[in-house]
Amino acid sequence: MGGFIMVLENGEVKISNLSIEYVEFSHSIFQPRGKIKLITALDGIDLRIRKGETVALIGKNGAGKSTLLKSICGNVRPSKGKIETSGRVILLAGTDPGFFADTSGRKNVTELALAYGVEDENMQDFCESVIEFAGLKDDIDRNVRGYSSGMKGKLGFGFITALDPDILLIDETLGVGDAEFRERAQNRLREFVDRSGTVIISTHSFGLAKEICTTGIVLDSGSLHFRGDIEEVMSSYRELINS
Repeated sequence: MGGFIMVLENGEVKISNLSIEYVEFSHSIFQPRGKIKLITALDGIDLRIRKGETVALIGKNGAGKSTLLKSICGNVRPSKGKIETSGRVILLAGTDPGFFADTSGRKNVTELALAYGVEDENMQDFCESVIEFAGLKDDIDRNVRGYSSGMKGKLGFGFITALDPDILLIDETLGVGDAEFRERAQNRLREFVDRSGTVIISTHSFGLAKEICTTGIVLDSGSLHFRGDIEEVMSSYRELINS
């Protein structure tokens, strides 16, 4: 009798017994030849996230939140276990989608759009949306090498949030630009989240988590500490940090 193979629905994430370890090397005057220490970043994570869920990922610094997101998008290989995703996965963890320094901002948008799989029929609207949002005016035709960090941040944020992922991973929120731009960025981020199929957002902001997410996950020292609705998750995390 053959086994039953469960097929993931587009936008689903399934994690089975996931562990991620890495080696840390250090040396001192007392150990000039150095020593090797094995670090466990994630330990035995089992998790299934359904299509359309918006999940807050909460935990102390060093709990494993960034490592979990990087592993889901394929940037970090599991030491043990398995990660399955269905659909297009995008990790928003900064504002540089891969700019070419000696190419203009405009050409960067077009060439990166091709690399990220934007379809030909959507290309013009996509590029216009990014350029309008960034608001760089004539600077859009200068080489990116001459941009300030704020200019690159605006263009990169505009580019990433114009994409259409099935699974969106957000590692903290972004704080580029002046106050007016940050307000526009928050509004655009909400629109981005609304049109993305499934969202996992790592954040220290309870306000943002409650506004955007319906469920949540608490990580502690690389292990899954709690999962539930967003109010239960907030309570669990408060108990954890106060214990």
